[in-house]
Amino acid sequence: MTTPSGIKLLTTIIVTVFTSMHPVFSQGNYAVTAVTVIPMNTESVIQNQTVLIRNGSIEKIGSFEKTIIPPDYIKVEGKGKFLMPGLFDMHAHFFQEQYDDHNNTNDKELKMMLANGLTTARIMAGHPDYLEARKNVATGKWVGPSLIVASPQLVGRWPWPGEFKNYEVIDTKEKGTDAVKKFKRDGYDAIKLTFMVKREAYDAVVAAAKEEEIKVVGHVGPLVTLPVALAATEQVEHMDEFIDMLLPDTSYNHGQSVSDMNIWRKAAWSTVPFLDEAKLPALVKMVKNAGIYVTPTNYFFISSFGITSSEEEIKQKIDYKYIPKSLISGRWKNRQHWMDLAIPEESRNKYVKLRKKMVYELWKAGVPLMAGSDSPEFFLVTGFSLHNELQQFVDAGLTPFAALQTATINPATYLGLKDKGTIETGKIADMLLLDKDPLTNIENTRAINGVFKNGVWYNREALDTMLDDAKALSD
Repeated sequence: MTTPSGIKLLTTIIVTVFTSMHPVFSQGNYAVTAVTVIPMNTESVIQNQTVLIRNGSIEKIGSFEKTIIPPDYIKVEGKGKFLMPGLFDMHAHFFQEQYDDHNNTNDKELKMMLANGLTTARIMAGHPDYLEARKNVATGKWVGPSLIVASPQLVGRWPWPGEFKNYEVIDTKEKGTDAVKKFKRDGYDAIKLTFMVKREAYDAVVAAAKEEEIKVVGHVGPLVTLPVALAATEQVEHMDEFIDMLLPDTSYNHGQSVSDMNIWRKAAWSTVPFLDEAKLPALVKMVKNAGIYVTPTNYFFISSFGITSSEEEIKQKIDYKYIPKSLISGRWKNRQHWMDLAIPEESRNKYVKLRKKMVYELWKAGVPLMAGSDSPEFFLVTGFSLHNELQQFVDAGLTPFAALQTATINPATYLGLKDKGTIETGKIADMLLLDKDPLTNIENTRAINGVFKNGVWYNREALDTMLDDAKALSD
């Protein structure tokens, strides 16, 4: 006869054997052993630790030699590996808004995000299907990162045809007020602004959002200008209108700089030679004094409009084979349109230099930065491109630790998620186990051994299975 203690031991053996045969561990309690912890609440690591995870939360962090592991905990080997908080992508989208038939493949895309270490993602152009996706992840129906969903885009007008309604035209202040109230009732997490919003509608949105206690995020257009957005404490994406502040007054022309959609206008690029780097300290001071968070999305802008890659280089990127087949031709057409503009190389080089310099000076001044990929745009794919954005931060002059802050503690702090963003006792165990140290080389954030999310450990085999599922989109 098996004794009660024998039953517990037998159960542990069965679970261990089961998990070694399958690509994903069952939900349970875990012990990551002998691991180097990168807690992100301090610029240091804690070596040779055992981290106990119970019911999806961090129960204990202690010395490997001294920490007792309960017998029913599943052991995850951490020797020679690095445990860090899961990554945030603060500017993501779904393919659904780009398909001609608006096919909903959100479940596969969420797997692709998680397989790349994203445990939280902010979707920046809302739709009811995205609210459903947020619910499906939260309830465990779908596997993927937790979602923060901004409202449908508030625009002055909508310049493209199509039936996918992830926007709302606000060409009067009344419409701006009504949109904020409606989207707050619908359950969106923030109000998203994009193109051609007039000043009176903008002011109405800001006032209504303050009354409804919901954040305003997104673009800043030339009809509003950066000083107005900073005074409103809008959380600015893309560093919109930042570059305008570097133009001398004599050549400044609203609607003609390379901010926002004007990056597609050759006439706007003619202003780039006039950009004055000496004006950068005043810009940085203005942003710092506003107390806002900034999401630069530098990789998207630099790789798409600054340093252009050859056709072969693009096809060799890891993202490329995950782009749905129905979207590939459109992306090449967009690229050709951009190439046909024939923007001078010296202007593109100056643009790249200034975007990097702005990021570095903002960071040095203490402006909190957040990582956002703005994928899937051009040849970027959500999940993969977040790692490229982290590399861009380092290329701009940030330390690897500071780059990691943009995708962990900074967005968690901005979103008010006190139980995420660091590895500490009592926090949610959204974590990555890496085979290599990201503090010595930021590229090592790609060396993912496994991911903890919603109380489940997804090992490398499980993550590869998710990627295979997502890759089917390109078949």
